[in-house]
Amino acid sequence: MRRDGLVAVRLEIDGAERLFAPAALVVIGYAGRDRAAVEHHIDELAALGVARPASIPLFMVFPPGLITQEPSIAVTGPNSSGEAEIVVVVDSDETFVTVGSDHTDRDLEAVHMIASKAVCPKPVAASGWAANAVGDRWDGLVLRSHIDGDVLYQDGSAAMNLHPLELVAAIPWAGGPPDCFVAFTGTVPVIGDIRPSTGFRAELDGPGLPPIELSYRVETVPELAV
Repeated sequence: MRRDGLVAVRLEIDGAERLFAPAALVVIGYAGRDRAAVEHHIDELAALGVARPASIPLFMVFPPGLITQEPSIAVTGPNSSGEAEIVVVVDSDETFVTVGSDHTDRDLEAVHMIASKAVCPKPVAASGWAANAVGDRWDGLVLRSHIDGDVLYQDGSAAMNLHPLELVAAIPWAGGPPDCFVAFTGTVPVIGDIRPSTGFRAELDGPGLPPIELSYRVETVPELAV
């Protein structure tokens, strides 16, 4: 959605709609709290041809136009997949939390990590929480995702990753952060193999907090005969 030529993100917070116009999208990778586990994951990806990241965590900045709240996304090729992530929306001196999917082209990932992120839309839920409402319950947040209906794909605790607000504070902005931006703060492991699906559903739950849900369809652009 766009407002006055800018990307607009709508979130229902405590029953009221808030409208945001982010100037940037940041995707944070390799955000695991256990550094040894992160290094193991890097080694696994290296075996698939994925180059070692330039930094850990890895901060990748993209145009906000990749953000979508539409019920479906279109992708090129059959091998892309979603990743449930805690998403932080910063708007001046206010911070909000929702859930999103860092949809990624897996074929391109083996060639260029950042490009594999840039070619796919980034779905974001339509509801969220004020960050201060989470209080001291951050490690109690749980990320889950399902594919193709009810197939459980991810189920992990936010405690597996570095604190989302600490990650956002560590983004190395040149010249300071924009007034409004959106940050994806890391995912949790998949159950089984990373694989594509025709539908993706993500959930963010926390003790004493209303669940946040995201659901979207994945449509593949028709291929040409070669």
